[in-house]
Amino acid sequence: MSSVGPVLFVGDPSDWLSAELEKLRREGFTIHVLSGKLSRKEILECLKVLAPAQYTSLVCHNSNLRPFTRDIFELLLPGLHYVSRPGAGYDDVDIEFLTEHGVYFANGPITVSHPTATTTTMLILQAVRAASQAERAVRQGRWHQGLESTPDIRNLTLGIVGLGRIGKIVQQQVEALGMNVIYYNRHRLPENEEGKASFVTFEQLLTTADVISLHTPLTSETRHMLSYIEFSKMKDGVFIVNTSRGPVIDEEALVSAMKTGKVSRVGLDVYEREPVVHPWLMQTDRASLLPHWAANTTRNQSDSEKESLANLKSWLYTGKPNTPVNSPRRS
Repeated sequence: MSSVGPVLFVGDPSDWLSAELEKLRREGFTIHVLSGKLSRKEILECLKVLAPAQYTSLVCHNSNLRPFTRDIFELLLPGLHYVSRPGAGYDDVDIEFLTEHGVYFANGPITVSHPTATTTTMLILQAVRAASQAERAVRQGRWHQGLESTPDIRNLTLGIVGLGRIGKIVQQQVEALGMNVIYYNRHRLPENEEGKASFVTFEQLLTTADVISLHTPLTSETRHMLSYIEFSKMKDGVFIVNTSRGPVIDEEALVSAMKTGKVSRVGLDVYEREPVVHPWLMQTDRASLLPHWAANTTRNQSDSEKESLANLKSWLYTGKPNTPVNSPRRS
């Protein structure tokens, strides 16, 4: 085991994770911890000094290091072979660079799934039942004056774009509330994974769904997958929910569709230019807004550490993490 190169952990591990890392040290692995309170600039300066140690693994639990670009990885090459961090998204990671240099990147897609799905379902309910408008009426002392009756969640059709881990949990939750579910993936799921959901084309989803919920990674293909043309095809008064990545929606197009009434209400946890939110969305009472908060639960914090540790152990023991995003090129 000691033949494996040193591991650099960037972040402040909990007492539990610190004890687990100590167990790995007793097995013969070298593990160094770099404070999670450092800024990106400070971390890069440290890496320049630490690079001669030839770390083979970089485990980052410090969001300050984002984006994960080649200027970070170049400091640790050629010894670097494994990089990981918690969370499902990796649109700000230079995966191509890592792959070309024989480096695995592992994310943490499992533990974030349930809290993200639950938050999605909450936003669906808030959007359909006009929760943001009702709350503002109460706070302004109007009670229900000016409020209109909303649709009932039962028998509405939810269109899920991306029926993966998170989308499947959303499906289970909303079906329990009486919704019908249709979905679009690039490839249809096996029938035994679809449950009661019906596979449709993207165009069919746009024209059929009463509520549309996005669960797709951000790629060149998915950026602005909802824009002016797509909104024009939707039902009048459609509801939009996004807990995936902000830029999959063209916010200018979304605002335009909301102003015309094409989109009735939205529930958003992510934004095109985070942490900046479109000023019209900030002032309207037809939007339920969260600060990229879906997975931020106390349980997920501990679960993410466990998933991250399991990935690291798999890499150390077998040479491959549990949840690799890429397939590195080996020379």
